[in-house]
Amino acid sequence: MDREIPAGERVRKKLRIILILLGILLLFVIVQLWLSKTLSTVTVRSDDIQIAQVIRGRMEGSFSADGMVTPISTYNVEAMTGGRVEAIYVSAGDYVNKGDVMFRLSNDDLKLNLLAQEASVTDQVNNLNNARILNNQSRLSQRLKVAEAFNTLKREQRNFEQKRELQQKGFIAVEEYVLAEEEYLIAQTRHSFLQEEALTDSLFREQQLMQLEGAVNQLQLNLGQLRKRINELEVRAPMNGQITQMDIKLGQIIGTGSLLAVLEDNTRYYIKGSVDQYYMARLSEGAQARIRYQNEDIILRVSKVHPRLVQDKIQVDISGDIPASMKSGQSVAIEIITDSLDDVLYLPQGQYLSDGGGHWVYVLSEDGNRASKRELRTGFRNIREVEVLEGLYEGERVITSSYKAFRDKEIIRIKGAR
Repeated sequence: MDREIPAGERVRKKLRIILILLGILLLFVIVQLWLSKTLSTVTVRSDDIQIAQVIRGRMEGSFSADGMVTPISTYNVEAMTGGRVEAIYVSAGDYVNKGDVMFRLSNDDLKLNLLAQEASVTDQVNNLNNARILNNQSRLSQRLKVAEAFNTLKREQRNFEQKRELQQKGFIAVEEYVLAEEEYLIAQTRHSFLQEEALTDSLFREQQLMQLEGAVNQLQLNLGQLRKRINELEVRAPMNGQITQMDIKLGQIIGTGSLLAVLEDNTRYYIKGSVDQYYMARLSEGAQARIRYQNEDIILRVSKVHPRLVQDKIQVDISGDIPASMKSGQSVAIEIITDSLDDVLYLPQGQYLSDGGGHWVYVLSEDGNRASKRELRTGFRNIREVEVLEGLYEGERVITSSYKAFRDKEIIRIKGAR
């Protein structure tokens, strides 16, 4: 039969149930807290992370550019005269001095043209010499004729004057006087005509000589050009330098203007830079530029900013003390310095900024055993540092290596921290 449960026992039973439920709830909360703490914490080795200190000081304004080491003097050695490659005296990478013979070409057509041109010059010179001889002979003959005509004129003039005096005294007939006058006039006319003929003949022959001399000079000029072209079959180095490009073979037929080799002055270089057009307003000639080479910073300057964009890039020339060990065509990263900020907090650039979106970082505790996530606000950046506006203080230490392995954790325990 059913037994009546006392009221006190019923109360105690309810209390036990409530206490059990409270215990279960408390255990659940403890487990949740433990899991939350365990899941939001990660342990890393100190050797696996990089740490940097928040610094207060001067921060340079700069941006990066891509550069290439370029020789100041580059010469394309071209074939001034076409022909067949008969000899090659150099190879790519060799150093040559100005005037050294690099290649020898042959051209049979040029040699035949030279022989024909020399024969033409010889013939024309002979013609000129013959014309000069004939000119001298003609000049002497004309002078002799003029002299004879002058003597005849003088003789006829004396005879005329004598006959005029005799006729005036009545010693001779008028007819004899008139005949003497006519002879005198004929001698005068003949002398005048011979003088004019000599002058005309002299002018004609002088003009003929000038034409022949001009023809000889032109032929000799052509002959000189032809000899120069034959001399150009021996291709010589136009300057001191290193051969950086050459691709010809023995027996190859080379046309006029064909590229034979590229010669570079390996003693003087500049850096040809390419800058994003975003930085156009901040870029100016004379700005400092810095490159990192063999763990050493080298300060250079922007010597020229080209006016045209090439594939949305600004082309700049950077000059200065370029290390002699750098090679033509070598790529180099450039930092162009434009301005600066004084008395600011900053951190070094790193992957951590991308992983955290630039909005939070892991800050180390004073003992360095742990790091916690903290929000921050950044400002000005260059290729090395980022300005800290809010969230950090001078002297605090921050993890600056990648956050990809633990960016969802709130706490980082650092194993092996000193």
